[in-house]
Amino acid sequence: MINTFKDSRIRPELQAGLEKIGFVKPTEVQTKVIPAMLSKINVVVQAATGSGKTHAFLVPVLNEIDPDASYVQAIVTAPSRELADQLFKVAKTLCKASHLDINIAHLAGGIDRDRQLAKIQSNKPQLIIATPGRLLDFAEKKIFVIDQVKTFVIDEADMTLDMGFLADIDKVAARLPKDVLFAAFSATIPVKLSNFLRKYMAHPDEIIVDNPAIISPTVKNDLLDVGSKSKKQIVYRLLTMGQPYLALIFANTKQMVDELTEYLQNQNLKVAKIHGSITERERKRTIRQISQGQYQYVVASDLAARGLDIEGVSLVINYEIPRDLEFVVHRIGRTGRNGLPGHAITLIREEEMDRIEALENLGIHFDFVEIKNDQLVERKHYRSRDNRKASQRKLDGRMVGYVRKEKKKKKPGYKKKIKRAIQEDNRKKRIIEQRHEVRKAKRLRKRKREQGR
Repeated sequence: MINTFKDSRIRPELQAGLEKIGFVKPTEVQTKVIPAMLSKINVVVQAATGSGKTHAFLVPVLNEIDPDASYVQAIVTAPSRELADQLFKVAKTLCKASHLDINIAHLAGGIDRDRQLAKIQSNKPQLIIATPGRLLDFAEKKIFVIDQVKTFVIDEADMTLDMGFLADIDKVAARLPKDVLFAAFSATIPVKLSNFLRKYMAHPDEIIVDNPAIISPTVKNDLLDVGSKSKKQIVYRLLTMGQPYLALIFANTKQMVDELTEYLQNQNLKVAKIHGSITERERKRTIRQISQGQYQYVVASDLAARGLDIEGVSLVINYEIPRDLEFVVHRIGRTGRNGLPGHAITLIREEEMDRIEALENLGIHFDFVEIKNDQLVERKHYRSRDNRKASQRKLDGRMVGYVRKEKKKKKPGYKKKIKRAIQEDNRKKRIIEQRHEVRKAKRLRKRKREQGR
């Protein structure tokens, strides 16, 4: 572990550059990852957004690049062009502050391929930051060689899995030297991802960094049960009963983003939308217009939660709870930044209460609210359902009748018989619950596979 960036193994130029951009004391993930990667140890890192993981891998990556060697020495992958662009900008900023003459290429699908090709041919990259598909495209056509790569980093590995890009990563990784240093960074480590990583990392250093301040303390995080009411109408009411500086409304699918945008526009609201099917040119224009204050309302898919850096978001509305609960953290993290107050509202229905409980187990606190007289007011906390759950955990009617019957007979050993019957009943219920969870997991995996096609 390191307590400062003044480690003798880090180049003096990088140390000076980090200090210049305000990095004096490393975060927890940086104290653990940087020395491991500098020691050529493969790492699998589980850390939340905002933990400082980007610099945790960029520092050792840039530290090991030889500016005089004009070939690809390191590769960093990101699952979306927005994330790749963000990493590219951070790397360029650090190189500039450190006065390091390192050529960095940004490769991403949806961006003019010929232009990217021309840049690579005229300016031999030493570090490549790319989306998996475009990286594989260029590697297979040998536009650059990767047989001398020293470090390979997979950022947002769980999102890479969810978007169906692991196959592309696999094909690229198979072309790398056997002694390449692997590093994977992820908010979660699903079993399928863990199995994939083991293929290339026999005994990695597994680093888990908990983020106790999972939601900024400046964010008021509300939970609104919509009951049988129209969600779209509730969203419109929330947007118009106050005047947010900039509101981000998140939906799970591109289709729902389109539907919700059209509905709000029909209510005479000027609304922008962002999702994966929008062209790169249109997306950049939309982001520019948002930053210029031309839009007060933005409907987005989760691509925006982990890729786009939109300033000044004062309100986040979760129109739907995402399939991957971790995305709630990324969504809410769009507001309440830089110490400014923020507000997040998650719309739910009664049947989704178990998912809210799962979110609370992740460390997310909610205040339960309802709309009264065009205002959000606190209401009885949904944990009152615990009483209902407790009663459900009691014996069902069939077992209660059985107990009463046996007690009435008062035959020898009836207490043991009742106890055995209760245990057997509970065992059967557990089996049913386990089967339900297995089927639920299978359905979820099937949906993810279909979405990744």
